[in-house]
Amino acid sequence: MARSVLISVLTVLVAMLTGCGGVHRYDSRLVQADSLMKSAPDSVLALVEALPASDLSTDHDRAYRDLLLTQARYKCYITATSDSDINRALTYYRHHKNDREKLTRAYIYKGAVMEELGHPDSAMHYYKTAEASAEPMDYANLGYANLRIAQLYQSFFANDTAVVARMKKATHYFMATSDTNYLITSTGTLGSYPKILGKDSARFYLNQAIGLSKTIHSHKGLQYQSKLAGMYFYDGKYSIAKNLAMDIFNNGKEDCNERQFYYYAAMSYIRLNQIDSARWLISRIPEPNNAVDSMNHFQTLAEMAQATQHFNDYILYDEKAKAINTRLLEASRNTRLTKIEFEWEANQHEGELKSEAKYQMLKVIGIVLLAIVLLAALFFLLAKSRMGKYQQEIDSTKSDLEKLLCNLEQERLSFESERQDYISQIEEKNSELAEVNKKSQQIELDLNQKVADIVRHRHSAINELYNCIRIKSDSDNDRKRPLLLMSTLRDLYEKKGVLSTPPSQSFWDNLRYSVEGEYPGIMEFITKHYPHLTEDDMKLFLLCCADFPNKIIKICMDYTSDVTASKNKKKLLKEKFGLDVKFDDFIQLYLQGKLPS
Repeated sequence: MARSVLISVLTVLVAMLTGCGGVHRYDSRLVQADSLMKSAPDSVLALVEALPASDLSTDHDRAYRDLLLTQARYKCYITATSDSDINRALTYYRHHKNDREKLTRAYIYKGAVMEELGHPDSAMHYYKTAEASAEPMDYANLGYANLRIAQLYQSFFANDTAVVARMKKATHYFMATSDTNYLITSTGTLGSYPKILGKDSARFYLNQAIGLSKTIHSHKGLQYQSKLAGMYFYDGKYSIAKNLAMDIFNNGKEDCNERQFYYYAAMSYIRLNQIDSARWLISRIPEPNNAVDSMNHFQTLAEMAQATQHFNDYILYDEKAKAINTRLLEASRNTRLTKIEFEWEANQHEGELKSEAKYQMLKVIGIVLLAIVLLAALFFLLAKSRMGKYQQEIDSTKSDLEKLLCNLEQERLSFESERQDYISQIEEKNSELAEVNKKSQQIELDLNQKVADIVRHRHSAINELYNCIRIKSDSDNDRKRPLLLMSTLRDLYEKKGVLSTPPSQSFWDNLRYSVEGEYPGIMEFITKHYPHLTEDDMKLFLLCCADFPNKIIKICMDYTSDVTASKNKKKLLKEKFGLDVKFDDFIQLYLQGKLPS
């Protein structure tokens, strides 16, 4: 009797501590549709849409239908306009956690829907939750969750290092499931980051993606072949780049979902000095239909203009390409995603601590109850025998139980103390993060103010020079014709802000071109008879020939003051040219052919 009572109590306690649950039997039509999701999502969509929720008798079947409907629409590239279907599925699986695989899937596609609805921060939260809720051996969903997080980072140019780290994890999981289709995507994406992985590793991943695509006759590998062509192009291996890109042009351009290979092929022809072939290929590139193609289009035209020495066209096209690239980065960048992932992990850690504390508390209560039951059972058994004979053993048992309870209480108090320490550390880190963000914002404000002051000062100097040259253009007695320098100064005046840093090489090239136009042969004469002049000496000489005032010379040469500019002009004539004359007299001596050889 006593033994049977004890066994029954132990069974109930074990059930309370371990919990229980079962897996539902789903409608066979839904199970059949799910089995086709990987190979034929369009068929799944048709099957699920033809099966109304009213035909399903249980809540778990209706939740399963909502999940499959959302997943099939996403895989068929039907952009989500509402999250109501996936919300119903997610609500059900959150409250019925007996099927963790479907709960994980629901979190993933909730994130995908939020991403399509324009909420990347929320999408990151659901992808992270999916990764945390997945079973350790659920490689398919773990791989896809990491793939979605990586692609979210990639879409918003948020963190290239995070993209690579997540894609490596996704590749590991997809290799475990032998999922060739997703493995092509993950390895191909890894190959797009040679700066982080190194060129050899990037080429390895791209070749792996291309090879896998050929094994399953997938056109997906064409876009990675295009990226491989680009990698060889930027390495200066133009023949290899051209051959890879032209292979796509000749054998699969209709199946390649991006147009980069057109531009890599055209620019490779240009770099190989095959200008006619480049012109022929450029004439066959489809009209750009997005900002990225427009940027590549102008970059290719700039390459052609530079190769054919149409420098004005080169400057125009190069500036257009750079402007589009700047707009793309500014419109797409979202640096909050990394912070959101960190905050999610901190909150998750705090939640795990609380859950662990609850578990430990229940464990302690269960052990105490078990000890009480054991004590009661022992007392019941001993009451039927002679009390005096076993009194000493009863006392010993009591003492042991008291020690056990005391130790358990000490462990509980110790754990509670550790939990409070962890919470304090997390709060302290959050406080430090808030302070760092505040300081960063103030530094950014101060820096913007300083930049504005510098730009305003330099714009004033440029305007002054521009007006000075415009006035000089009306004078016939001036030693040079300023109107020929207008093209040199246009990038300073019309594109204000270019002198927030020293002028670009294109400015010096245009300035040299203008000076040689004013004084034919002067640069050849200077280079021949004064070979000891440094690059900075030549730049100062060009600025003096253009009759730039000291204020502009200071900006262009990055001097500390106008006085420094004046001293260096005199030093150039006296020490470098060996002449104790003014610069106007030096020009007249050159024009009259009286300079010493």
